[in-house]
Amino acid sequence: MMIALPEGAPATLGEAFARINSVTAPTVTDIKVMVLVEAAGQTLYEKSAEVAEHPRVKELLIENGHEEMKHARRAAEVVKLLTGEDFPAPAAADNPYLTGHIPVAAITPEGLRKTAESEFAGDKLYENWASSIGHEGAAELLRANGREETDHGNRLLEAAAILEG
Repeated sequence: MMIALPEGAPATLGEAFARINSVTAPTVTDIKVMVLVEAAGQTLYEKSAEVAEHPRVKELLIENGHEEMKHARRAAEVVKLLTGEDFPAPAAADNPYLTGHIPVAAITPEGLRKTAESEFAGDKLYENWASSIGHEGAAELLRANGREETDHGNRLLEAAAILEG
């Protein structure tokens, strides 16, 4: 069953990415948007893996996708810690940010490096959020996501190097 967007949430995935990337001290709505964006990330990586020709590059993309869903679940835990409210990470079919066009990363060394930059920026974003959240348990969950964003970036750089052969 499709999850309803939280009140005040951006309407599209692109708008949601823009919003979370501009926030330094998140509201609960921002964290809910992050749950949806991170859950969508699994699908984005899986769709990218479908068009990747090199088996190791496919593997790296799929691994990043699995971790995106872990991030969504952690963000959902943050919502629960802060509010007591359940806001579970949705499956792709239930995610309102996956109803339109699903963008696929360019599976070229340049495209993968560009995506890596956004993953590295995610580490800083999560650190900013953790520093401003005012809840130790929630902050640690956010920092765990940030550390893995760096891992994602490193995997993408590895994939780019493979393609450069």
